[in-house]
Amino acid sequence: MSAGDVAAEAEDVPVGDVAAGSAAAKDVPPEVGRSTGRTVACNDPALRFRGAVSVQRGPDGAWVSPWRVPYGEARLHLPEGGIGRAAMPAGVRLTFRTDSRTLVCRYRAAPAPRLNGPQELPRLDVVCDGRSPVTVALTADGGDAEFRVAHLPGRPVTVELWLPTYHQFKLRSLVLDAGASLAPDTSERPRWVHYGSSISQGRGAASPVRAWPALVAREAGLDLTSLALGAACCLQPMTARLMRDQEAELLTACVGINVQALGSHSPDAFSSALVGFVRTVREGHPDTPFVLMSTIVAPDRETVPGPSGLTVQDCRRRTEEAVRLLRAHGDTELHYVDGLDVFGPCDAELLLEPVGLDRLHPGPAGHPVFAERFLGALRAELGDRLPSLCVPVTA
Repeated sequence: MSAGDVAAEAEDVPVGDVAAGSAAAKDVPPEVGRSTGRTVACNDPALRFRGAVSVQRGPDGAWVSPWRVPYGEARLHLPEGGIGRAAMPAGVRLTFRTDSRTLVCRYRAAPAPRLNGPQELPRLDVVCDGRSPVTVALTADGGDAEFRVAHLPGRPVTVELWLPTYHQFKLRSLVLDAGASLAPDTSERPRWVHYGSSISQGRGAASPVRAWPALVAREAGLDLTSLALGAACCLQPMTARLMRDQEAELLTACVGINVQALGSHSPDAFSSALVGFVRTVREGHPDTPFVLMSTIVAPDRETVPGPSGLTVQDCRRRTEEAVRLLRAHGDTELHYVDGLDVFGPCDAELLLEPVGLDRLHPGPAGHPVFAERFLGALRAELGDRLPSLCVPVTA
C-alpha cells in the first residue's frame, strides 16, 4: 500500500464515530459538557507522548504539554525568539492502550500564528490500531475545552492522538468508560528523526495524520520524531546537537528554503554550515543512514536571490555538492535526494498558496503525493535496507 493509499483509506473507513454520528474523516466539532467514567490524569504513567523531545508539566499537575526541543532550553535553540514553534506538537502522538468504547479528551489549545496564505485550522486525529482516523476540530482559544469520540472498538487497542501541527496543546485529562482498562503502548518501531522547515512541519496538510511525514511514518512503520520548525531550519548548531542525541535508525533532513528566504548564510557559509551540521550529527550516529534532501519547488524563488544572494537553485546545487564532499571523505551512509524529484515544477498546482503569494508548501492534495515520492526515494537510495527497517511491530 502506497502513502497515497494511506490517505485514500483515511477518507473512507471509520474507526468510530463521534457522539453526533459524523463520519470518521469529517471534522468533529468539540463537545463540552459533563463526562462520567474513569478519569485519567494527564500525568498517568500509561500515557506516552511519542515524537516529543520533552514534556512540560503545569502547576499542581493541571496539564502536560509536549515540546520538540528540551523546553527548559528552548531559548538556547531559538535565541532569536519564536520559541512557541517548538511547542507546536507536529508529529507528536499521545498513545495508550484501552478497551473503552468512548474517549473524552480535556485539553487547552493555543491559537496558531498568522501565516502567509490559508490559515492552519486546529485539528487532531484519533487513530486506533493504525486504522483510519477520526478527525476532530479543536477549540483553540487557550481555554479549557473537551471533545468526545464514541464507538471505539471496545476491545484492547492502541489509541493514538495525533496532536495539532500548529497549535500548542496542553492535555488536562482523559475520560474512559467506567471499568475500562488502561495500559501503556509498549510497541517499538524503528525510530526516524527528521529535520526541516514548515514544509516538513506539515503546513498545508488537511490534518496531522495527513501531513507527509505522518503518511510516510504510517506507511513504513516508523516511529517519527519531527524536529521541523517553520522559519527555523537554518542549520543551527543546537539543532544538530539535538539530532545527534536522539535515538534513531533513520535520519533525514530537507534543507535550503529557510536559508535562502531569511538570508541566514552567505553562499559559502551555507555549504560550510551544512557540512558542520552533518558532522555534528555523526558524532552520535556514525553509521546511521542519513538522507539529505534539497528543497522542493519554489516557483517564486527558484532564480530570485534572497537576502544573502542565494537562489533556491543555488541551495539545491550546494546541498548536493556537500553530500558529495562528505561521501568522498568516508561518509558512505549519507545520501542525497533532489527535492524536485519529490515535488517539482509539474506539481506547482498542488501548492497551498495561490498564484500571487510566495508559493512554498504542499496543499492538502499535495501531501500524499510528496509522501509517496519521498518514500520511493528513500527506498531507491537505501535499497533493501529500508524495508528491513520498516516492519511495523504491534503491541
